[in-house]
Amino acid sequence: MKTNSVKFGLLLLVIVSTVSGEVCIRYDCSSNCTSYPITDFYFGLPVSQPDSMITRDFDMTTSLGWMFVLNDSYDLGPSLLFSAYRSSDGWHSQLGIRGKLRYHIDNDFHLDLSPGLILTDSPFPDGFTGYTVEFSVGWKDWVGIATRLDFVDTFESDHDQVLQIALRFGSYGGMGLTSVGIIGGGIAYMVNQMD
Repeated sequence: MKTNSVKFGLLLLVIVSTVSGEVCIRYDCSSNCTSYPITDFYFGLPVSQPDSMITRDFDMTTSLGWMFVLNDSYDLGPSLLFSAYRSSDGWHSQLGIRGKLRYHIDNDFHLDLSPGLILTDSPFPDGFTGYTVEFSVGWKDWVGIATRLDFVDTFESDHDQVLQIALRFGSYGGMGLTSVGIIGGGIAYMVNQMD
């Protein structure tokens, strides 16, 4: 039910933005864009995590969503987060939703703040599993550096905290890497199910 609600909400936002103004494939400060898609892909490494039975080695994350231009400096929008991470006991995945606030420092650089909810995390109990917040600096929506902090529900304690730093690819690079990740992840999932 939650998944259908998220899909419906994102579809509604796309329809509303398409009807209400100029949609761009990639944000450009010099154009008259009123909305644009988010297609970010991250390669992340943990810099701080608790000593628990599941520790992360590295993380690949995609964030897909839609941004609405509020004014010359600020954009706001929802996104869907999918993370596949390698841990001490194999591959795991997270699914979540986030809001994203983007502040344009100038025509080239921007800051993003993205708080959200982790709805599922494969090694832990079903249902809501935690919170996430990310802060990133980007250059022309092409590349950037991000830090992400996850508070993840675990069996041993209330929440484990995982802090990671990531290289972020946006726009066309993020779209291409997300496509490769979906295909590779699908193949890995099918192979894993055969074992």
